[in-house]
Amino acid sequence: MKYITVVRGKLKGSQKVAQTAHDATVEKLSAMTRPMGAIGHQAYLNPQNPMEFLAVDTWTNLEGLQKFMGDPNVAAAFGQLFEDMPDISIWSESGWASFSG
Repeated sequence: MKYITVVRGKLKGSQKVAQTAHDATVEKLSAMTRPMGAIGHQAYLNPQNPMEFLAVDTWTNLEGLQKFMGDPNVAAAFGQLFEDMPDISIWSESGWASFSG
């Protein structure tokens, strides 16, 4: 079964500064998350307001995902990237018909 996290928040600083912080954070944390079950990360910006950020992360392991989200280093990284703590939700695969591509 796959799980996703949806992270939504308002970025700090300029879009360029935010992208630099985001990309450095992803590089740093991906080495930690892959062994825990992370298999994907997609970042999106609102075309009407590019300081509004949304990320979808895909996981194969709920326990690893929960351990990662509970790590104080993750909260600190989010604190550097977002004006306030972002809204974070966890979803599980439904088994319903779907498609991608």
